[in-house]
Amino acid sequence: MPKIKLTHRELEVMHVLWSTDRALSAADIPSINPELKPNTVQAVLKKLLENSYIQVADIVYHRTVLTRTYRPVLTHEDYMHSQIEGTSLTPGRLLADLIRKEQDIDALDELLRLIQEQRKSLRKR
Repeated sequence: MPKIKLTHRELEVMHVLWSTDRALSAADIPSINPELKPNTVQAVLKKLLENSYIQVADIVYHRTVLTRTYRPVLTHEDYMHSQIEGTSLTPGRLLADLIRKEQDIDALDELLRLIQEQRKSLRKR
């Protein structure tokens, strides 16, 4: 997968879309992240749509006007994977570094569970 290049604003909008399970309209996004202005959101959504990083999920009423709602096509995991692929940083080295810095025991327990599941899956192959 080639490295996916997103601008700072595109990444901010994608983070908002990734943070929810529901489709969002352009008007919803600034209410979740007030740093994003409506005109900026409109322009960014258009570019993300052109690049197929998002899709139109539905057309709904927002107050008295029909508006599009959007869902991400690009997952956060795929985006992050594209950022480290092709560099000297391997997923294992990245994970090891993150684990060393993690202070939340619940998060470490979840990581341990995921690692154990992956090991079992690989051994079955």
